[in-house]
Formats: sequence, C-alpha cells, structure tokens
Amino acid sequence: MKIADSKVKRKLLIYVPVAVSLGILFSLVYPNLGLLAGVMRDSHPLFLLAALAFSFTSYLFMGLSLWEVLKILGYRLPFWETAGVSFVSTTVNYFVSSGGVSGFATRAHLLSRRRIPYGISVTSSVVISVFIYLVLSVVIIEGMVLQILRTNQFGMKFFEGVAGVLFVLAFAFALVLLFFHHELRSAWARRIYHIVNHFLFFFSKKEIPEETFLEFESQLGAGIRTIHARRYELPLVLAYVCLDWISNIFILNFAFRAVGVNLGSTKLVIGFAFGQLMTVIPFLPGGLGAMEAAMTAVYVQAGVELGHALAATLIFRFLYYLVPSLASIFVYWALKVSETPDQGGEKPVP
Repeated sequence: MKIADSKVKRKLLIYVPVAVSLGILFSLVYPNLGLLAGVMRDSHPLFLLAALAFSFTSYLFMGLSLWEVLKILGYRLPFWETAGVSFVSTTVNYFVSSGGVSGFATRAHLLSRRRIPYGISVTSSVVISVFIYLVLSVVIIEGMVLQILRTNQFGMKFFEGVAGVLFVLAFAFALVLLFFHHELRSAWARRIYHIVNHFLFFFSKKEIPEETFLEFESQLGAGIRTIHARRYELPLVLAYVCLDWISNIFILNFAFRAVGVNLGSTKLVIGFAFGQLMTVIPFLPGGLGAMEAAMTAVYVQAGVELGHALAATLIFRFLYYLVPSLASIFVYWALKVSETPDQGGEKPVP
C-alpha cells in the first residue's frame, strides 16, 4: 500500500504542473484557433528552418559551456558526448518541473556513467547556472530599459521586471556565496543532505549513506578550489553562455519573420525578456503556458496583431523546446549504448 502511495505522489509531482501548463495554453490557444490557422497557413518555411537551426545552435553552445567547465576541472570527455549529456539534461526540465533539479540529476547520472564524480557535476552545474542567471538578468534589465525608453512610463511590466531581476540576481548571488564560502557551503550541504534523505525516504524508503555524502563533499571542495585557481579561464564559458542566449533571441526573431512580422530589435528584446521571466517559475515545466501568455501580451501591446504574436511565440516554444526534447530521446539512447565499463574522463591534472 505504501509503495502504491509513493508512486501516486511521484506521478502527481510530474503530472499536476504539466496539467496546469496545458490548461493555461488551452485557454490561450482555443479562443484564437481561427486566427492561428490563418497565420500558420501563410508561414514561410525557410524562416522556420532558420529558427530551427538556431535552436540547435543554442544547444550546441550549452554543450560547449559544459565541455569547457569540465576541461577546466581537469576532466576531458569527447565533445559530442558532453554535448549529448548537456542536451538531454536540459530538455528533461521541460517535462519535469523541479526548479532545475531533474535536469541536474540527469546530468549527474550520465556524467557519473563516464566516471565524472558527483561533486564535479555539481561544481560544473553551479558555474554554468551562475553565468546563465547573470546573463539572463542583463537581458531582463535591457528589456526594462528599452520598454521605458519606448513608452516613457513606468507600468506594471517595469515592476514585474524589477522583481524578476531581483529574484534572478538573488539566486545567482546565493549560488556564488555558497560556492566560495567554505563554512556556509559545508553547513548548507549537510542541511540539503538531510532534506534529500528525508525526501528519498518519503518516496522510496532509501537514504544516502553518510560516507557517500562525505566523499561528495570532498569532491565538491576539490572542484571549487580548481575553479578558483583557474578562474581566468572562465570568460570563455561566459562567452558560450552569451552566444546561447543570443541564439535564443534569433529563434524568436525568425519565428516572427516566418509569420510575416519583421520586428525591430527593441520590441524583440523587450518581449523576449519578459517571456523569459516566466521560465524561472519552478512549478511550471519550462514556464510552459506562462511564457507564451507573457510574450503574446507584450507583443500585442507593442502593436503586433494577436494571431501573429501568439503564432510566433508558439513556434518559438515548438522549435526550441518540443522538437529538441523529442530529439533528445534518441540522443539519450545513443549515450546509453555508448557506455562501456571502462569508459571515463581523464583524471584531474595536478
């Protein structure tokens, strides 16, 4: 009976957020089906292909950022294998809303099969996450400034943007603080260890052994010391993260071009910034539903017709989230097939 209850709880954690997101999408799409059908019939296939190409370019830069961080930490894997791990772990978050935990767990598992310690996986994930959130905060701030310059007024969008920036920067600052402050990191690592154990026991009646946690803590400390010593190599990682975000903006640009709307860079960035604010909602997988609603509302206010604005944001969702997520199933299969008992990255260079 208890096993059945735990299975139900796990399913609820996965399916309830998805149901909420689909409900938001339904309320957004269904009343405008006629408009969408007309717009999509006239969409330009070459611009759709361009948007799809930039979608995979974005994932390529994600893979490069992970590959570079692992290289800094002294662990070398074949690039395409590292890119595959990054690709699969990123797309997992689009179906399982967990504040990024599901994607991290998938990445840690796939890297561990290649003899990358869990502590190194955490270190690389934290470094990349800090850069992602810092660049996102810059994009959001740019969107806010451009909105103010365009309208000459402080509306609700401005205060939503301020709240979003504060949240993103606070999260990035917390990661940096936990990353470099040894005593604080050790205290929080043990708290998280106990929380995770309670969580695991609640669902599976299993716990992480104390010696496993101590080994992980040692690996994490070693990884952090390496990053600190080789911090001057991090700008290349930051460049890859910036190129990832730029690729995202180009996906949206070509999505609009496909439906016959040629937006200026100002309007494009404003809508993109406020849409990305919605993706940080941990309850919704990839901000599904909320992002589309926010983007559509901003672009309609900017003078884009409702059918065109909604169609472009749905194309963006489809090409950047859904198509790669389906492709990641085959990438995951290839990663599992390529695993061998003696496979692993190079040991850290002293």
